[in-house]
Amino acid sequence: MKTTLLSTFVAVLMGASVQAQTPGALLGNVQGAAADIRQEVQANGLGLRSLVIDYFINGNPSPDVDAFVALTALRQGAIEPLEDLISLNVSQAAALDNYIDPANILSWAGQIEGLTDDIVLESQALRSLILAGNTSAANASALRIRADLGTQLSLARDIAREAERYIQSQNLYNVRIELVDQFGDTVSGPTGLMGFFALDQFKGEYVYPDYSYENREFIDLRGGTYTFGAYPGYFEGASSNTVTLKPALVGADGFIVVTLGYWSE
Repeated sequence: MKTTLLSTFVAVLMGASVQAQTPGALLGNVQGAAADIRQEVQANGLGLRSLVIDYFINGNPSPDVDAFVALTALRQGAIEPLEDLISLNVSQAAALDNYIDPANILSWAGQIEGLTDDIVLESQALRSLILAGNTSAANASALRIRADLGTQLSLARDIAREAERYIQSQNLYNVRIELVDQFGDTVSGPTGLMGFFALDQFKGEYVYPDYSYENREFIDLRGGTYTFGAYPGYFEGASSNTVTLKPALVGADGFIVVTLGYWSE
């Protein structure tokens, strides 16, 4: 009975914690953990570099390979809880905002963690090869470790970039399309264009203004990069324009103005 009550209490506390956090803050935690992973991997890489220089370049037949094995176990061991932190925080952020798709970040984090065991085991294999004086095989082993560390770094950067895109999506913007003719004059009246669109370059999804074909205003667009355009009419059309929405573009009226070149026959 006490266990049941305790479990319920913990669950309530966790739920309250998730609600108290914002998606942006949770994604910031993801970025922080990804940066920490990069630091651990880079430290591991420096240890490998020192060993390679000592053994392969300087020709020391008895390098301190045990120190490298211990360093690898330490650094790779530190990565696992960081991966768990990434997975937890991106999942919580997605639970609060359905625009956030955690699939990529969860996959990349899982791949990073999956490589930790491979790198630790390979460091032990490298030790055995060096102690046995098998230089050629030891070189191949060191290259495998280097490649796996490079993959971990790349995946951590991917995680940070994806988290940043979703952080930017937490900002909302209003956008107004302005049509200009070949002389640069504003086209203010009705046209035969069949409506306007904004293509979210990150998600690959289209967003449309409400109400009518002539409506040129997009309200509460999420931060990010969009390609704005218009569907052509029978004898007229408009160019497209790709814009990254950011606060510096917001005008005094609260709108970002995106200009499209208009033509008609």
